[in-house]
Amino acid sequence: MSFQPVLNSLMQILLQILNFLPRFINGLLILIVGYLISALIRWLIRFVLQHIHLQELADRVGIVSALRSLGIRAPLSEIIAQIVFFFLILSFATSAVRLMGLSTVADLLNSILNFVPKAISAAILILFGSMLARFLGNTVSAVADTVNLSYSKALGKIIEYAIVAFIIVLAVSTLGLDTTVLTTSLTIIIAAVGLTVALTFGLGSREAIRNVIAGFYVRQNFRPGQRVTLRDYSGTIRSIAGAYTVLETVNAAGQSETISLPNLLLLENVVRGEEPQTS
Repeated sequence: MSFQPVLNSLMQILLQILNFLPRFINGLLILIVGYLISALIRWLIRFVLQHIHLQELADRVGIVSALRSLGIRAPLSEIIAQIVFFFLILSFATSAVRLMGLSTVADLLNSILNFVPKAISAAILILFGSMLARFLGNTVSAVADTVNLSYSKALGKIIEYAIVAFIIVLAVSTLGLDTTVLTTSLTIIIAAVGLTVALTFGLGSREAIRNVIAGFYVRQNFRPGQRVTLRDYSGTIRSIAGAYTVLETVNAAGQSETISLPNLLLLENVVRGEEPQTS
């Protein structure tokens, strides 16, 4: 029995190990030096951003609140420093692994490295998109609240969530993923909601909408505390709500009571108003 094939195999394995060791050591040195450089740059970025008070500036423009709404509590300077550190260490790791001859692992790391800018772009898009959505939602809520709509907050939230949904679809598309199904589904959902709302207002809430619109003009001509007379009703305006105006009157027994009149009634009829007396 000859042991020569076994010896040849062992010698070949030993030669491969000996050939791999220098590449492994060189790659390990690159990885260690790269980690030190990356850690130093991370410290410098964190130091500079903290001394220029980036966190206070981000808090004033609303970036911090947007991050908190996404569940991110870390300071913005720390987030930026960690992103740069991760990007640098991944670059050094790709070079080190390729030097070791592990081309498959190097290709995988290189794919992740190419994906990082897309992920950062998507994150920035979601961040500023959520800020825009919140701003527009609050604006709609404020405008609806000025006309005393009881559902002003819900309306603002619907606008905000709809914009956030579109922003998420755009962010996913920046990652290179196919968003055809998401876009189609989102369009169908929004169209269905819009159709439902339109049917609700068109078939069941026409009178309420007319009173809400009339309330805008009623508030321009009357104000709380003013005494008005309309048909058989006479009293002092207590409040002008979204669809109704509340009058404080005195009944036949001399007791105070309140009457709710549709705003459209005040708009379509002759109303005699008296200015409140001032002492």
